[in-house]
Amino acid sequence: MSLCCKLLKNLVYFLAFFFIVTLLPGVPPHTTFPFSKVEVAKPLELQGVLELNGHLNGAERLLENRVHGPEHLLAIGDSIYTGIQGGEVVRINGDHITHVAKFGQPCEGAYEESKCGRPLGMALDTSKDHLIVSDAYYGIWQVNLANGKKQLLVSMNQEVQGKTPRRPKIANSVAVHSSGDIYWTDSCSDFGLDDGMFTVLANPSGRLIHYNRKKNISTTLIDELYFANGLLLSPNEDFIVVAETVTSRLRKYYLTGEKKGTSEIFLEGLPGHPDNLSPTKDGFWVPLVAPSDRENPSLLGSLGKVPLIREFLLKIVHLIQTPFRLISNAFPNVYTQKIYHAIGHFETTSGLFGPRVTILKVDWNGNIVAALHGTDGSLSGICHVLEFGDYYYLGSPFSKYMGRVKVPQHLVSRREAPKDSAAPPTTTTARPTTTTTKPTTTPPPPTTTPPPPSTTTAPPTTTTPKPTTTTLNQPQQPLNLPQRHRSQQLLRLPQRHPQRQLRRAKRQQRRFLFTKTFQVTQNHHQHQS
Repeated sequence: MSLCCKLLKNLVYFLAFFFIVTLLPGVPPHTTFPFSKVEVAKPLELQGVLELNGHLNGAERLLENRVHGPEHLLAIGDSIYTGIQGGEVVRINGDHITHVAKFGQPCEGAYEESKCGRPLGMALDTSKDHLIVSDAYYGIWQVNLANGKKQLLVSMNQEVQGKTPRRPKIANSVAVHSSGDIYWTDSCSDFGLDDGMFTVLANPSGRLIHYNRKKNISTTLIDELYFANGLLLSPNEDFIVVAETVTSRLRKYYLTGEKKGTSEIFLEGLPGHPDNLSPTKDGFWVPLVAPSDRENPSLLGSLGKVPLIREFLLKIVHLIQTPFRLISNAFPNVYTQKIYHAIGHFETTSGLFGPRVTILKVDWNGNIVAALHGTDGSLSGICHVLEFGDYYYLGSPFSKYMGRVKVPQHLVSRREAPKDSAAPPTTTTARPTTTTTKPTTTPPPPTTTPPPPSTTTAPPTTTTPKPTTTTLNQPQQPLNLPQRHRSQQLLRLPQRHPQRQLRRAKRQQRRFLFTKTFQVTQNHHQHQS
């Protein structure tokens, strides 16, 4: 009885604390929009085109421990440009990493992310000699590729026009229109990227924004997006697709036509949380930075309909974080700064994601036409897919490497690079391939042709055809990898074993000779008898 009384007493205390935290006005943090129910579509079943496979298993890890968090990958010439933790934009060419630009201040480490800066999205400008980069903390920038000179286009202190004007907090992705105007996403206007988990618990405040370069004005096109992320213009630039990461869906905004200025759901119920969108020949890639299915339900999918619980959790996490922030401000030190940074940051929770990694290929009608999965742990948290030639280069905001996998045979498409990146030349010679079109230069195994039955002991004759090779006109690779990486990739390719098959053929010859000799001996004995 006493135990029941204690439990009841503790329950009463908890409920009192719960309602004080959630209902008492003025308890931080404060949000733009009040907490309310959020509907999230159930994730699609992993069947049909979404059926699990191992196409992303056995991925290569390029530049391991040399790049941390390559977020967006953009091929220009024979190099790959990306933004990494620490606030740098770098150029990768083979085994060389070159600094291009940095928009933040000098900092000690990733725990000072808001000081360092964090480049996220990037795109080529219409002139093709400038890079447009969005830094989560420092706004939208233009970088001269020739000399590295940079110019601020959109400041984070600049209020964005719209029904509810306010400053942005997370400048995420960018897309450049042929007119030179820029479309970009503000993932959340309530919290910064270093408090990413807060954006999941709060009601949505993300936006799709249009920046008019001539007037230097940013205007909201769609408001209240749940962590607005990657975006991509259609081939005819008649609409733009934007990813809502938290609600696992894509939105479509019409730029021309009868529906100009309106938006609609393009695709929902994705089996994970979409990130950057990258073009391909007949559609675009949608990487899922975290899985969402029956075994790995999303946080919002579980708590979307209970806003009081989301508000309580948000305020509790903020209360836990507050003392470390106050100590860091009063007595700056590494330990409390790291704890303060870790509380609420996306990277802290990345270890809770399931082992499945997935990238989806979607056409311009909103249909999923292909799905590639990985389950062996060689990749994690994929946020970007750069497709070129026979390879996919994969970025992740949490990994300390850049992933690479070979395009599955059923998806091989001989084509040029996507139009937002120039086709880089290759410095390697295309490998000759056999007539079976597999990437190997080894000859086919020798074939054994047994002689017709005879009473003599004549040995069988073997004919070994000369290996014929047909050199295919293979696409070039945008990244000249170090020799060790190329050799590792070759080791993973299916190899034939001509020596083993040759030994097997010789054993068959010996068996044949033994059999014929035995038959001749038997016939001889019968003849004598």
